[in-house]
Amino acid sequence: MIDRTQSVLAVVVAYRPDVESLVLLLRALLSQVDEALIVDNSPAAEDDVHAAIVGFPELLSSLRLLRVGSNIGIGAALNIGIQTAIDEGFEYVLLSDQDSLPAHDMTAQLVRVARDLLANGVRVGYVGAAYVDGITGHSFGFQVQEADRYFYSTRAADAADPWVEVITGITSGSLHPCRVFADVGMMREDWFIDYVDTEWFHRARALGYRLFGTPRAVLGHSLGDRSFRVWYGRWRNFSGYSPQRLYYRFRNFVLLMRCGHVPSRWKVRACWYWLGNAYAYLLFSPNRWQNLKFTCRGLWDGLRGRVGSLDPLASTPASPRRS
Repeated sequence: MIDRTQSVLAVVVAYRPDVESLVLLLRALLSQVDEALIVDNSPAAEDDVHAAIVGFPELLSSLRLLRVGSNIGIGAALNIGIQTAIDEGFEYVLLSDQDSLPAHDMTAQLVRVARDLLANGVRVGYVGAAYVDGITGHSFGFQVQEADRYFYSTRAADAADPWVEVITGITSGSLHPCRVFADVGMMREDWFIDYVDTEWFHRARALGYRLFGTPRAVLGHSLGDRSFRVWYGRWRNFSGYSPQRLYYRFRNFVLLMRCGHVPSRWKVRACWYWLGNAYAYLLFSPNRWQNLKFTCRGLWDGLRGRVGSLDPLASTPASPRRS
């Protein structure tokens, strides 16, 4: 086996991506990591990802493409990449969505924080970047549990230098030591999309691993498909999702609430957050009736424990093809 001590494999999950944005992401990542693997969940008949990277020969020397042939979901696609990193002896795996854009030194900063913490005997499960929503322009802080507060709160990224211990994060821009997965396990594939990362973070913390965010690593990331205006004492922009995506978000939130390894006080605080989401989507978003329909369906399926894809045929992969 090749000695890849301290090496990083970047895993990008793609599904019908905007090709221009994907190429920008790949160029940024490949200047920072040893290799990158695209797991393409797009339908077998669509060749946009392959055509895009072939059009940029400078990307090909350290980039691999695995075409799944159908949408197997974010959890299954991430697991393919994570298992590749483990099997090939990489020290770290860096996970990314297709609609992100890392700062030029993001990976180096994440690895530096991970190394410093590990050198001090900390059981690191994750180090994540600070991110800015590319749709609303909103800068997100880190979700933390303050010692003097019962519920979690948000700490501004610039107040967390050089790092802060967090409760959860997001998939994109997340660096994991590969050895962690032997203890914690892989991502949940049956949830398909949404809250897959949050469930894993809670599972890791329940097993004694610690999670960190650092403002020294910065990621541009798009949440949702568009934005709309919501009245919260004043008008503000809110990230919008399709009705079908709302189904997964509300269903998997209910499934998450049923997990025993998720702390009760986190559940209570998160429920308040999701009441705010329901208020925004059902009163202010476009397609309010469709949103209501899929939200109610998601809540009901979560209560009865239904998992998987809304379209069972979409989650049946063809034999993966590597390029």
